[in-house]
Amino acid sequence: RIAKMLRRHVPEIPPKRLMSLLQQSIKWQCHAGTFPAVRRLFHRAEDEDDDDDELLEGDDNGGDDEGKRRRKKKKKHRKNDGNVERRFDLVLGNVEISYGGGDRKKRRKGDGGSSGAAERIPSRPHQTIRLGKKSYIESACFLPDGRGLVTGSSDGFIEVWGEPIDRSSSSSGKDDGASSTAAADNDKSLDSLLPTEIDYEKLRTSDLPYQRKDELMMHEDSAAVLAMDVSHDGTLLGTTSSDGTICVWKVANGKLLRRMERAHGGIGGVSDKGAAVTCIQFSPDGSKILTGGHDSTCREFGLLASRMLKEYRGHKSYVNCCSYVVLPHSLVGVASEGGSNDDGNNRFLAVVTASADGSVRVWDGRTAEPIREINPPVPTSVNAVVHDKDSVVGSKSVHTVVHLHAPANTMVVVPRSDRAYLVSYSGAVLRTFARDDVQGSEFLAANVSPSNRWLFVAADDGKCIVFDVNTGKVEKIIRSFAEECSSGRTEKACEISGIVCHPHRGFVGGFSNDKGQKRGILTLLK
Repeated sequence: RIAKMLRRHVPEIPPKRLMSLLQQSIKWQCHAGTFPAVRRLFHRAEDEDDDDDELLEGDDNGGDDEGKRRRKKKKKHRKNDGNVERRFDLVLGNVEISYGGGDRKKRRKGDGGSSGAAERIPSRPHQTIRLGKKSYIESACFLPDGRGLVTGSSDGFIEVWGEPIDRSSSSSGKDDGASSTAAADNDKSLDSLLPTEIDYEKLRTSDLPYQRKDELMMHEDSAAVLAMDVSHDGTLLGTTSSDGTICVWKVANGKLLRRMERAHGGIGGVSDKGAAVTCIQFSPDGSKILTGGHDSTCREFGLLASRMLKEYRGHKSYVNCCSYVVLPHSLVGVASEGGSNDDGNNRFLAVVTASADGSVRVWDGRTAEPIREINPPVPTSVNAVVHDKDSVVGSKSVHTVVHLHAPANTMVVVPRSDRAYLVSYSGAVLRTFARDDVQGSEFLAANVSPSNRWLFVAADDGKCIVFDVNTGKVEKIIRSFAEECSSGRTEKACEISGIVCHPHRGFVGGFSNDKGQKRGILTLLK
C-alpha cells in the first residue's frame, strides 16, 4: 500500500536518460577538477614532464642552484597535493579527493565549506570573437553544454562559434622526446573523459554543415537581433529582433521552425513593423516562449500553435527582461487552487519581469495575474543623471534580473544606478552591492557565475566589478574590461551592453553594441 501511494509522486524516467545523466556528471567533475582518477593521472603526467625538464636543465647548466630550487619547490607542491579527503560520490562511491594548499587554507578561513576546487575569478583575455566592419553584437549566450557561443548582430545574422581543438595533435607537436610521447598517450587514454578544448574565435563548422556553406541563420530585412535564448536541451534557439519578429531555430541544421511577426505592439497593418522585442526565454519544458518588448507588455507564445497564450500587462515602460521561475506558494502567499498549478511539492510556475519604469513584478504563470510588485531603492547620487519623473527611460531602469539557486529563492536585481540588490521574491532587500572605490557610477550589465558565487557587474567607467554574492563585498575590479571587450575608435571605452558566463568553466565575456566601434567584438576572459 505504501508503494502504491509513493508511485503517484515518483516520476518515471527512460533508462537511457540515466546514462546521459551519468555522463554529464562525470564531465562536470572533469571540468571542476574533482574527478579523482583524472586528477591523479594529470599530476603523474605533470610530475614526469617537470622532472624530465629539470634533469635536462641540470645537465645543461652543470647542476646549478636554480635547478635545486625548482626541485625543492616541486617537492613542496607534491606535499601540499598529498592532502586527501574521503567523500562519497554518486558515480564512484567512496573516493579520495585531493586538494591543494590554497584550497585547504580557504576552508580553514571558513570559505563556505564547499568541496572541490574553488571557482576562480577570470582576469586576463583568453579569446576574442570579431565580426565584420560596421557590424555589432547585440546579444549573445552560451549553449547549455558550453561547447558553443551564439551571437546575434546588428545586421540580423546569428552565428554559432566554437570549433573543437585536437589537443592530442597539438600537444605532441610542441613537446619532444619520451615525455611528449607519454603525455600524448595519457591524452588519448582520457579523451573519453576530459572536455574538448573549444576555439570560440572560429565558427562551429565540424557538426554544423550549414555554417560551413555560409548558410547562416538570419532575420529578414537585416533587423538587429536584440535577444536570444536556448532551450534547456540545447536543440532550439529563440531570437527576437528590433522589428517585433520572433524566430525559433533548430540549432543542428539551422532551419527556421517558427516565425511570429509583429509579436509585440503590432496592429496588423502592412506598414506596421511592431514594437521591438527585448527579451526572450523558453519555458522549462520547451513548449512555450516568454517575451517582453517596448510595448510595455510581456507575452507568452505557444510553439505548437504559434500564437499568443497569455499577456502580462501592467508595466508603464519597456520590459527589459522576463523569465520563468518555480516558487513555493508560501513564499508569495498564493493559495493552491485544487492543485491544478501545483507540481506535487507545493510549488508553482511564476513569471518575473523587470521594466524601465524601475519595478520588478511577479506574476502567476497560470492566470497571468500580478502577485507582487517590487521597487528596489535607487539612491540619488551627486553624479547621477537626473531624469524627468515621466521619462520613458530613467536612471532607475531595471535592466537585469538574475535568479539564484544559492541562496535559495532569491534574485539579483540590477537597476541603472550605482547599486545592485539581492532581493527575495517576497520583496525584502537582503543585501546591497555597492562599490567602495568610487560613487556615482552606473551599472550597465550584470551576470552571475554558474555556482552563484560571483556577481559580475559592468560599470559606465569601463570597469567590471566582481562582488561576492555571499558577503556583498567587492572581491576584484577588472579595470580594462571595457577596453578588452570593445573596439572603440576613440580613447574612451565603449559602454558594455551584455555579459555572458560559461555554464561549466570560468569564462566571462563582455560585448558592446556601441556604434562608435570599428567592428563588434566579444572577448572571453579566463
